[in-house]
Amino acid sequence: MKGHAVPYRSVLVLIGGFMAWGCTSWSLRPARDRSPRSPHEVAARRADSPRSATVNRAAGPGGPSDVVNLAFDLLRTELPVESIRHSKKVWNHVDELRIDSALSGRLARNGLRIGAASVDAWPAIRTILDSCGARAHREQLLPQTGLPVVVELGTIESSESIFCYAPDGRLVGQTFPAGGKLITFGYRVHPELGGYVDLKVSLEVRHDRGVMTWERRDGIIRQVPALDRRVFEDLSVLLSLKAGEFLVIGPSKEADNEYLLGSRFFMRQRGDIRYEVLLLVTPSPYRTRTAESGVWQNFGND
Repeated sequence: MKGHAVPYRSVLVLIGGFMAWGCTSWSLRPARDRSPRSPHEVAARRADSPRSATVNRAAGPGGPSDVVNLAFDLLRTELPVESIRHSKKVWNHVDELRIDSALSGRLARNGLRIGAASVDAWPAIRTILDSCGARAHREQLLPQTGLPVVVELGTIESSESIFCYAPDGRLVGQTFPAGGKLITFGYRVHPELGGYVDLKVSLEVRHDRGVMTWERRDGIIRQVPALDRRVFEDLSVLLSLKAGEFLVIGPSKEADNEYLLGSRFFMRQRGDIRYEVLLLVTPSPYRTRTAESGVWQNFGND
């Protein structure tokens, strides 16, 4: 990987992704209120905003059509690392048992934790975030059909080395001269199951070479950026969230090792204070019934 880091938000709409899962790109709309509110609180406001991609469509004979849409609410928090790791309290309210035990152990060894939490867990989590003075920023990611949902966690700092444990237990590393540290979300919505969403969560380092190349996709030849990518595929997680649940992603205690993947992606140093990053991600399916009716409804509240 050679070259210099470039601003990724200007090119993400052109980047190919995990097509088999119906992945999508994203647009960013910063919230005015950046306090650590519930990941679900913005869903109700989406009744007046039809700017989300169609995920599924069903129409009965002679009846109204339902268009199911999906949006992602992202709460990005930074918790100061003190004598007590405050994130450990957050994980007391998160279900990590949905992930295969072997994969969960390998994630932890690489400095990562991933799990699901219900809306009932939010009051306790918010209390923890408020009590430790967490920095918080909320974003709304509105998918567009064809590309993955991508969240940038940081950039490579001057030929940065990242190490991780392979499935066979070997510690392997790679040095990246430039690029962005990204987390991508592939997804599939199941409206027939009450709004279940299957997610594939992957970490990767991606660098734009600054040139364009030709690519055939879905029978169409188009120009796309030439990219160098390192996807940590053996640490990708597949899980399902039901309506009212959100994903929690952050560092494990092994992230104290600054060279491990979890530390490189989820730990920050600001002056004399070290922070650990927690992402709370809510996929929010909702539907509209016939364009003529003009009625937008949150999925599951019919």
